[in-house]
Amino acid sequence: MRPARRDVLRVAGAAAVLGLGAACARIPTDSPVSSKALTGQTQPGAPYVRALPPAEGATAVEVAAGFVQAGVGSEEDFAVARHYLTAEASAAWNPDAMITIFSGSQELTVKKAGEDQLVIVLQAVALIDENGVRSTLAGPASREVEFAVEEVDGEWRLSEVPDGIFLSEATFETLYSAARLYFLDTRERHLVPDHRWFPVRRGASAVLEALVAGPSPFLEGAVTNRVPRTSGVAEAVSSTGPDGTTQIMVPAAVARLDLVNRTRALSQMEASLRSLRSLSGVRLMLDGQDVALDEDHRVERALPGHRPIAAGATGVISLADPDASAAAPQLVPDLSSLEISSPAIAQDGVLAAALDTEGSSVLIATTDGSLPLREAATGGSFVAPRVDDAGYVWTSIRSSPGALLALSGEGSDRDAKVDAPWLIGREIRGLDIAADATRMIVLSSDSAGSRVDLCAVVRDEHGVPSSLTDPRTVRVFLTDIQQILWYDEVALLMLGTEPTAGERRAQILDLSGSRESLPTLAVGTHRVAGSVVAEAVWAGTVDDRLLRSDGDGWTPVEQEGHDPGFY
Repeated sequence: MRPARRDVLRVAGAAAVLGLGAACARIPTDSPVSSKALTGQTQPGAPYVRALPPAEGATAVEVAAGFVQAGVGSEEDFAVARHYLTAEASAAWNPDAMITIFSGSQELTVKKAGEDQLVIVLQAVALIDENGVRSTLAGPASREVEFAVEEVDGEWRLSEVPDGIFLSEATFETLYSAARLYFLDTRERHLVPDHRWFPVRRGASAVLEALVAGPSPFLEGAVTNRVPRTSGVAEAVSSTGPDGTTQIMVPAAVARLDLVNRTRALSQMEASLRSLRSLSGVRLMLDGQDVALDEDHRVERALPGHRPIAAGATGVISLADPDASAAAPQLVPDLSSLEISSPAIAQDGVLAAALDTEGSSVLIATTDGSLPLREAATGGSFVAPRVDDAGYVWTSIRSSPGALLALSGEGSDRDAKVDAPWLIGREIRGLDIAADATRMIVLSSDSAGSRVDLCAVVRDEHGVPSSLTDPRTVRVFLTDIQQILWYDEVALLMLGTEPTAGERRAQILDLSGSRESLPTLAVGTHRVAGSVVAEAVWAGTVDDRLLRSDGDGWTPVEQEGHDPGFY
């Protein structure tokens, strides 16, 4: 007995059952929802999608189709999916290695590829790695998945399968949820988010387990983790309180820490758990009481600034009241009489930086005059400077030597050249450092086009930077990108070209994969700035017009200026 001899078998994306004949096969993208007693690690109220075991006498094609569909059932280490495999294949298969998310709107295809070989062709739209990190593809990409089949006691079973599971977009969104693991910057002043995806069914257990395991590779060496590396943390008992909120009992390994480290570990746990959509009302409990974090040692999330600024005819001006008849206030006294571009101010409102109008010098000053004006770098073509709250101004010459410049607000003797060998040979178009003073986004290009890299700054405990981590490349959907900035702690604002229409567009890209295009830009727009805290986006044109948007079109303001920003 061999697999049904049929060159192409169409597999529709919306079948609801698996009892199919030998002439065709359909892989369900949605499965029956039913009730079942779940394990103690299952999040109350989580959706349960039933995976179906192989039917008696199923054809080889039906077995392959059923295995793909059975990826919805993660209970007992994907026990149902393993019924489709031989004993040897089951022992070797690692379902947690990868999730391939495929388009449910496009037809899947099963093909006979050879003796006892089948290939399923699907349109992949995203991948989730073993750590829960999502990579969104530029568009649906055809992928061929090869299976080997053999007979076991008169029934077809799969003898070779790739590691990982396959889920339609709709099923994935039902069964998995985005969350943010929070670690500490090296100075332990900020929570630093690490965006991941977790099974909704496992809820708190999955988040705590990942916290114990540590950060993604791009954050390693740049963050600190005060959550103890013990399985007891991930096994924290959860319950539902009288008000319906989820209660997490503080694990003993955390409760035993000293006050400072316990508070920091609990800050990480609380913020991480609350980022999961099903746990927004989570409460930490110890000895039957709500845990109140010590305010002196509590660590908070770092969010972008909300106060808008721009470069005026001279100096750095405030846009807090852009339609006032009076001249806009000057914010940096030592720059007030100079023509400058690309102004930036630290979130504490003191350290400031700008370029001269040619972009060939980097100027550093303060809003309170506490430090003298300094020409910190000169003689090159520099990208717009960005200021962190550790006292450094970040920039780079455009022709990268494989390093960025971290210019100290305290003087040239503290300036640093921060190694980034992965930038050698690339043109740097822009950079921005997140409010947590740890994550860096770098826009660069070469003959192949623009590239956006997410990395982290490695610092000592005093905040002195030494290097950048190896980056994670961010999938973007615009071409010829001119500018990229942090909009939220896990979202970017970029200015580029929409590839289909060929028009200049501004777009907000969430690192979870979602994106939102902003209203059509005014002619001549060459700079944008936005902040989720301010709930506004600003645009500047080449003829010094400033426009503001709250999502519905662009409104011109009376104040003239260019290169808008926030602090």
